[in-house]
Amino acid sequence: MTRSNSFLSMTRRQMLATSGAAIAATQVLRSPALAQAAGRPVVRTAAGDVAGEAVNGVNRFLGIRYAQPISGANRFLPPQPVAPWDGVYEATRHADISPQGGADPTGATPVTPAFANPDYVDAGDDCLALSVWTPEGADGTLPVMVWLHGGGWTTGAGSCAIYDGQNLASRGDVVVVTINHRLGASGLTDFSRIVGGDYAGSANLSVQDMLAALEWVNTNIAGFGGNPELVTIFGESGGGWKVNTMQGVPAAEGLFHRAIVESGPLTHFYTTDEGDAVASAMLDALGLNPETAAEGLANLTHEQVVEAEAVVAQGMGMSAPGFPMGFWPVIDGSLIQGHVFDGTAAPSSLGVPLLIGQTGTEFSLFMLGDEAAYELDDAGVDQRIGGMMGAEPGAMVLATYRADYPDLEPSELYFRIFSDFAMGVLSLVIADTRVASGAAPTYAYRFDWNTPIEGDRIYSPHTIEIPFVFDNATTEAGVVMTGGGDEAAALAATVSEAWVQFAKTGVPSAPGLPEWPVYTPEGREAMHLDTSAAVAPYMPPELVEGFKTSLFAQAGRD
Repeated sequence: MTRSNSFLSMTRRQMLATSGAAIAATQVLRSPALAQAAGRPVVRTAAGDVAGEAVNGVNRFLGIRYAQPISGANRFLPPQPVAPWDGVYEATRHADISPQGGADPTGATPVTPAFANPDYVDAGDDCLALSVWTPEGADGTLPVMVWLHGGGWTTGAGSCAIYDGQNLASRGDVVVVTINHRLGASGLTDFSRIVGGDYAGSANLSVQDMLAALEWVNTNIAGFGGNPELVTIFGESGGGWKVNTMQGVPAAEGLFHRAIVESGPLTHFYTTDEGDAVASAMLDALGLNPETAAEGLANLTHEQVVEAEAVVAQGMGMSAPGFPMGFWPVIDGSLIQGHVFDGTAAPSSLGVPLLIGQTGTEFSLFMLGDEAAYELDDAGVDQRIGGMMGAEPGAMVLATYRADYPDLEPSELYFRIFSDFAMGVLSLVIADTRVASGAAPTYAYRFDWNTPIEGDRIYSPHTIEIPFVFDNATTEAGVVMTGGGDEAAALAATVSEAWVQFAKTGVPSAPGLPEWPVYTPEGREAMHLDTSAAVAPYMPPELVEGFKTSLFAQAGRD
């Protein structure tokens, strides 16, 4: 892929440059002395100086643009560099979040308020931005942790309250970065083949945005005290999908050096035919055709794109979690050249140590509409698992889980089994594929701590590890998820330290934890994180192959 966008006409180039200059001007303090006199931190980037705020030993810089707005001439085009500016760029407020209209894949749940954005943040075109938290006095040697937010490929933002990097950075030994990028139809409609021309580079724009953000980090993070040769990408749910995706992008090789996938296994991408079908559906919803699209696409508002996305999304279903569906990356032959973990691991992933895992009962967050699932007795679990897997296989599965987890109440046991089937297997496929391909070490975890919110009935649900990873378990957003308290605070200190040590060394560790073993397909070793941590198999090893066969059949894969 050519990142200079040589297919643009000179007139179009001039329009893009003008757009970049205009947005930069809205955020610039004309006198650098104003920021310096106020004792505010100022960092020089490749495009100009940025001024942040000093908060309790951490310097934070919010809403730094790494690319131009996606409106007008930039609609459905690769990310364009911002124009350099004079003066000091005000980095004290989060930028727009990507245009989005769909519901979060988790739906409205008890944890949803923790993912709120500041009141002043809107969805809009000026969304290609990132935020940085760095300890005061950072000297350019600190590891950098770049968060790729959740929400599938269609919702979310790096500015959610629970992702605030203050506490993680305040540990004193890590620089935290969160990013926004294009989502849904704006980021994953590939017009490169059915429209072409100016849109020949439109494949995988969401991924191109993340690549541009990582390039910004590589170029600029030393000024914020971070080491560009020690970058970790990490993300949860859809953010985990993105971390896996970036491992399969050759152009991203060398821009990050560790990877952490939390509850977001992904192995496959769309074919070009599948991508073209999505693009054709978008043109239909927009009232365009390939002949009229070149002019029409450049004149769209982001509201029109979101409206069309909603129409197209109505016809898109899920075959199985973590497999291609809806708006999804495409094997375009350039940025993405093949599936990332399909029999063999993508070559660009081989040198990157990986930490991968999930919570104990992921799907206890997704099934809140099924009240009976939270009030099961033993007979109810037998009926559900037997109906899902067949009477004889179901009986074997239940016998195994009851032997391995004798203390789980019936509903928790059900959610554990279902979560291992629907998500755990795909995580182990990734781990097994990496081992077979000779990749750098893989480490696995399960986050088994049960939250007391909702009357203890959602156990260890999807997203629950996030406040612990960010050391935000007792912040206002964190308490929404954890209930707060000393136990949560102590576990957050342990988990966040393990993530930081992985970012530093490539090996997760923390005081009080047993030695974290390297994952092997034979033992399927994982660290089970709770108030008392232990090493044990990720899930019952004897059931993995049977679960995999069933899951892949459900997803329409061999």
